[in-house]
Amino acid sequence: MAARSGCVGSCHCEQWVNTKMTPFALCKYIVSLLMLILASWAHGQIQRQAAEPELKAAILVNLLLFVDWKVQGTQSEDRLTVCYVDASPVTAALTALDGRLLKGKPLRVVRVELARVGACHLLYISPVESAYLPRLAPLLRDSGILLAGDSAGYLQRGVMLNLATDEGRVVFDVDLQAARQAGLVLSSKVLRLARRVQGN
Repeated sequence: MAARSGCVGSCHCEQWVNTKMTPFALCKYIVSLLMLILASWAHGQIQRQAAEPELKAAILVNLLLFVDWKVQGTQSEDRLTVCYVDASPVTAALTALDGRLLKGKPLRVVRVELARVGACHLLYISPVESAYLPRLAPLLRDSGILLAGDSAGYLQRGVMLNLATDEGRVVFDVDLQAARQAGLVLSSKVLRLARRVQGN
């Protein structure tokens, strides 16, 4: 009876294993258990990876609350426009935030061509779009557009706000001089939250 009622003590467990499981069945049981543990671990890893683009998108959008655009150009004063050139996991997460209200204005997330970035308040460049930077950085120098990305070395290539992962946390670095040259005023709150600020 004890064997059928479940494992409630070490002696019952040993008895159940010894009487009910052959060595082959025991080996199969252990392998199945290991596979279950590995599958659970892999699922957790995928969930953490999937959350990173969403976290980066949320940081980019929230940072818009602490930026003043002095140079308007063709930017709308009725909305805040976040632009991207090519689709990526971060742009998909940004698109999910389309329509949110920031500073009493709706957020618009749009895909644009390089020649039509003038209406953007923030332009996000993904890791695979580094080839655009030599053309974009000089173009946006006095544009009033916050150029943002999330790749190593982007801050040295004209990106004004660059996201990174540091010890499992999403952090960001700021090129303050580039932002000021573009006509942007970044709140001191942003600068205090940044991991690194260059161009002070």
